[in-house]
Amino acid sequence: MIQIRSAIRVAASVISLSTALIAQSIPSAVKAAEASIDGEKIRAQVRFLSDDLLEGRGPGLRGSEIAAKYIATQFALYGLKPGGDNGTYLQQINFVGMKAIPEKTTMSLIPAKPAGNSIDLYSIDLKYADDYTVSNRTLTPSVDIDAPIVFVGYGAIAPEFQWYDYAGVDVKGKVILCIVGDPPSTDRNFFGGDALTYYGRWTYKFEEAARRGPWAR
Repeated sequence: MIQIRSAIRVAASVISLSTALIAQSIPSAVKAAEASIDGEKIRAQVRFLSDDLLEGRGPGLRGSEIAAKYIATQFALYGLKPGGDNGTYLQQINFVGMKAIPEKTTMSLIPAKPAGNSIDLYSIDLKYADDYTVSNRTLTPSVDIDAPIVFVGYGAIAPEFQWYDYAGVDVKGKVILCIVGDPPSTDRNFFGGDALTYYGRWTYKFEEAARRGPWAR
């Protein structure tokens, strides 16, 4: 017991000495910067930037301009040197966006007619904004899609969880229908439990669909 206690005291002394040496090696300017951090000031700034007054801060919109000028003002108050255009804190960047035209955007669900069936099957015409929304990430003037829909569950391929939504499913040239989020779980070792993993995010769904679709190798 004496040897163990001695070892513990030596280890504690080494840790204390190491901590002291690290503290001494930190420049005074860094120490001063750390001491100046105020959690309430950070909360106040985030509270303003997330306020409804800024209307979501969409690129090119009024709320975005307000947020940019507010942040530039904070930079000036901190004494930061401008690194933007013409001696400012801002840099001009051109963005390209898309906006769907409701009256020209349509979607219909038409069931496949079995071979030999001469009866017209019932189709469903969906209403834009009420039943569905669309986003054209290719930024082309128009898109015309006429393809079968394939349901792929959560659209995830997760070997570490033995989960294969695309197993045995041919999705090339087809529209993929999947569920947003992760498979439900309370086990942290299975899709993170209550947490949202990357498998549940929109970006992953698009990426995996592209890998399984017309660009698959």
